[in-house]
Amino acid sequence: MKSASPVVAVAATLLLHAALVAVVVIGLPAEQPQQTRPAPVEIQLMQPPKPLPPTPLPATPQPAPVPQAKKEPEPKHRPRPKPETIRPHETPAPVAKAPAPAPETRAPSTSTNAPPAAPATVAPATPSAPASTAAASPPVKTTASDAAYAASNRKPPYPRLSRMNEEQGTVVLRVLVKADGTAGAVEIKTSSGYPLLDESAKSTVQTWRFKPATVDGKPVSEWYQLAIPFTLQNN
Repeated sequence: MKSASPVVAVAATLLLHAALVAVVVIGLPAEQPQQTRPAPVEIQLMQPPKPLPPTPLPATPQPAPVPQAKKEPEPKHRPRPKPETIRPHETPAPVAKAPAPAPETRAPSTSTNAPPAAPATVAPATPSAPASTAAASPPVKTTASDAAYAASNRKPPYPRLSRMNEEQGTVVLRVLVKADGTAGAVEIKTSSGYPLLDESAKSTVQTWRFKPATVDGKPVSEWYQLAIPFTLQNN
């Protein structure tokens, strides 16, 4: 019994140690995975771009140099000749003048074929044109008329109904008198105010004869105006 106690004590000690180791192992926190740190970011300052060299402007054509006129050399002033002194015993020789040129004379023509020059003749003055005659006289014109046929042209009848109603008035007509003296178109210029009186005058004058207008004695057509009165006292 005494020999087994040390073995038990050793076993108990080992178990105690094992328990402590287990407690320590369990109590320790699990190792956390190592976190990978991000790589440091490098910031580099960019240098500003270099300015491009300025593009050379096209050379402007220069005007051609204008040739300068050559300056004429200024005439040198020549010294004036000194007047010769005339001695009292010497007289100056006279200067001979050049003879005047003789007037140029033309030799007469020896040609026998040329006719002699005709003497200049003066054309007689033409008489001035006679003055223009007086302007032509205007054509002689006469107007149409009904006087020559006043006796033969019947008077417009007074309508019976107008007489009963005591209608009175004057009708002014325009008649186209033809060249043969007959009445062409008949128009009422001014009415009497009563259609019966107007129609009676118009239809009657349509049958009248007239003296036509003339131009230089030739009959022509012309408008003629006349008035037809209607009064109860004269009918």
